[in-house]
Amino acid sequence: MGRRLLLLLVPLALLAGCGGGTTGSRSLVALINPALGPEYSSWLSGAASRLATPEETGEFLALKDDQQAAGFVEKFWQRRGGLVRKAFDERSAEADRRFSEAGLLGRRTDRGVLFILYGAPQKTDYEVSPVPNGPPVELWVYGAQSPSGLDGKRPAPFYRFIKNGDLTVLYAGRAAVPVTLTPSSEPPL
Repeated sequence: MGRRLLLLLVPLALLAGCGGGTTGSRSLVALINPALGPEYSSWLSGAASRLATPEETGEFLALKDDQQAAGFVEKFWQRRGGLVRKAFDERSAEADRRFSEAGLLGRRTDRGVLFILYGAPQKTDYEVSPVPNGPPVELWVYGAQSPSGLDGKRPAPFYRFIKNGDLTVLYAGRAAVPVTLTPSSEPPL
């Protein structure tokens, strides 16, 4: 069990360390419940954390075994309805296919989280790197009239991503530092 937990924690710790300006109350690593088995311990890391209320987050972190976790997950989706769960599951599978990198499932990456919450962007483009010989900045354009996402919020008109080592992370642009999404953070424009 200890080795499996370590295999779960190391990639998530790397993900949390990639950002330069984490905001919000909990990092992705802080959303792991080590009392649970591998199927559930990091269940709240990723887009699910953006759907969870603070009370649900606390409840998840207090769970003591996988049976409690299974019940929690079922109630979590019952509160949101079948259409939200279906869209979440379909987009999660697609995010895993399209955005998995650096040992992380796509659903746990910054691009995967936004894809799950808001669907595919209307347009994807690239900008020149702000750093000489640096990687290009990937630009996702949703537009001002995009519908609300699974979290009930409208996406920002655009999001920028940049490669940081082996991981593509949300890019703030202002300070030339990538940032990491946290459950309660709003992505910078």
